[in-house]
Amino acid sequence: MSEYMTACDCIITKAGPGTIAEALICGRPILLNGYIPCQEEGNVSYVLDNGVGAYSEDPSEIANVVARWFDTASLDLQTMSAKAKLLGRPQATFDIVRELTGIFLLHSPSLVETSDRRFQTTP
Repeated sequence: MSEYMTACDCIITKAGPGTIAEALICGRPILLNGYIPCQEEGNVSYVLDNGVGAYSEDPSEIANVVARWFDTASLDLQTMSAKAKLLGRPQATFDIVRELTGIFLLHSPSLVETSDRRFQTTP
């Protein structure tokens, strides 16, 4: 997905957390055009509150926002890109796995990690 996103100057999408996370990692401004109620509502405010995008469900307004972002006199796109890059966490998945592995090993003292990164019980 990152190959497609880095080929774009902005991302137009619904407020799915995976797409938002990937766009932030790629440093791409996000124009949200919908969300799943309750499940994704907080993602809209996260994008807006952090200044990395906009929200509209109206196609005409979406076109106007994109036109404004790409106006040569506007710094909106560059500013949002920089903010998005700062919020992106490309190592987050690995950090979560390391944290969970540590917790798991702490509570399972008979398990040890082998050289090939598998786990086995100690005799």
